[in-house]
Amino acid sequence: MTKEELLEKAKLLPLTPGVYLMRNRAGTVIYVGKSKALRNRVSSYFSPSVPHYGKTEKMIRSVCDFEVYHTATELEALLQENAFIKQFQPHYNIKLKDSVVYPYIRLSAGEYPALSVVYNRSGGNEKDRYFGPFSSSHVAYEIVSAASRAFGLPTCRKAFPKDIGKGRPCLNYHIGQCCGLCIRGQVSAGEYRERVAGATQLLRGEYGGLLKQLAEQMEQASESEQYERAARYRDCIRAVKKLGDKQQIVADPDVEADIVGLYQDDLGSAVALLFVRGGAITDRDCFFFGADEILNPAALEGLLQRFYELRGFVPRRICLSMELPEEESTLLTSWLSEKAGGKVQLYRPKRGEFRALTDRADENAKQLLLHRRAEEEKQGGFLLSFAQFLHLEVVPDRIEAYDISNSGGEHTSCGMIVLEHGKFAKRQYRSFSMREVEGQNDIASLTEALTRRFAHDGAEAGWEYPDLILMDGGVAQVHAAQAVLAQRGLSIPVLGMVKDEHHKTRTLTDGENELSLNRRQDVFVFLYKIQEEVHRFSLSRMDARRRKTVKQSSLTAIRGVGEAKAQALLAHFGTYEKLKTATEEELQEVKGINAETAHNIYLHFHR
Repeated sequence: MTKEELLEKAKLLPLTPGVYLMRNRAGTVIYVGKSKALRNRVSSYFSPSVPHYGKTEKMIRSVCDFEVYHTATELEALLQENAFIKQFQPHYNIKLKDSVVYPYIRLSAGEYPALSVVYNRSGGNEKDRYFGPFSSSHVAYEIVSAASRAFGLPTCRKAFPKDIGKGRPCLNYHIGQCCGLCIRGQVSAGEYRERVAGATQLLRGEYGGLLKQLAEQMEQASESEQYERAARYRDCIRAVKKLGDKQQIVADPDVEADIVGLYQDDLGSAVALLFVRGGAITDRDCFFFGADEILNPAALEGLLQRFYELRGFVPRRICLSMELPEEESTLLTSWLSEKAGGKVQLYRPKRGEFRALTDRADENAKQLLLHRRAEEEKQGGFLLSFAQFLHLEVVPDRIEAYDISNSGGEHTSCGMIVLEHGKFAKRQYRSFSMREVEGQNDIASLTEALTRRFAHDGAEAGWEYPDLILMDGGVAQVHAAQAVLAQRGLSIPVLGMVKDEHHKTRTLTDGENELSLNRRQDVFVFLYKIQEEVHRFSLSRMDARRRKTVKQSSLTAIRGVGEAKAQALLAHFGTYEKLKTATEEELQEVKGINAETAHNIYLHFHR
């Protein structure tokens, strides 16, 4: 349809809420939007009196048809728009991946609370307390580690009070980083609760009040000549100060807010979120979008809705650096308030500390985007040089590397690692355990693994075909890979990383010729990292299989336990350590384990 025909079609729409889908010549959905008045919004795209620029103009030129879905309310339209964006992944919509999962720190309920990192707030006791969410598991684990060290909380897998007095204290106790709760009589329940209370204040960001309280307790202990106790408070003060120094105090101590900043230019855009907890910036998140993804007020509204839907936690104050139209602002505020279970403020501050924070968020978005581009440009330049050095026809945006590991001819595994744009993409890693090959036969094992890998279609998500394949080996491994590719009718370059006497790649082979790396230190370092990573991954997968087999074999040595029951026991308890500490009653909860067998298992671990 022409632009004029599309305009006439749009004028026939009602002035009611709904969602519209823009399609290109191939019928593909390229943009999804919503409006409280469909006729006005859709007509504006094709009206000659309404100017459009940049990505919006480009999108309109690609539209050949559209369809609409009518809804009863604006809120329903918002939810339907979000569902369509997830379903169609339109080219011009900004998107957040469903794979994003935000971690929380959980403080368990009970007599001896413990800190842990979780990804689901509904999995524990209803009396458990949660802190977060955090932008990454790395941040969450770092905070748990710091809080545990500061107050000497145990980080082992022991369950208290059941495990008090069982086993020996771990290394953390001997180096002064654990209070030794596992030693009977070492720590009273009251003292442990005191430690947990301090850790809780630390997690809430109450550094000032916590430091004052610890200083008073240290002074009291010193005056009472309890010098060891005073020394413990001193160490806590040092740890709290060290963690507090990393936080940027930006507002009053009771302020809890999310600050949203953005930056965009012709090459793309970025949205940065600063998380203010206890008056300090405790974490940050940032999302990057391409040149064809439209970032306007309506798109920002959809992005925030998707973000808080994935994140699960909504603060009572959200400050934006972009002014949302009243329609979008009212609708999103209503949805956020319902999600938070209370009134949420969503606004663009004009002055004061929150205006300064939105300016800071804007600058964060800009600098992070520019830094990302600089890194990509640098990496892109290296990959181009790398392709020229190897005489490749295309720049290898996706590289796969393979290595075989086994233990005395058993538990053979083939590890496959992936690099995308020159960086390790660990979520794309795969491991193949041999099903047909027996004994130690690297070439046959490699052939089986590659045959199974390339049985997947290149259009399948996570199994896209690579631009280059690297083998941890020489001519034989290269020829094996080339034979599998030939059977599939695929033409993908394959190179073997030939090791020298120091187990380092100094030469590449394509099965016929060799290429020395002596004059390209940058290529040598790049390939060395790949070789080490694929070897590490392959070995870890093989070792995991070996350990599982060893544990299962140790269980089958127990009277009344066969392979099926051994597997059921490991599956029920999750870890071998939990199985070892289980009571006879807990063992009998496993399907197939009677009282006699449970008694035999318990004796096996508690002789």
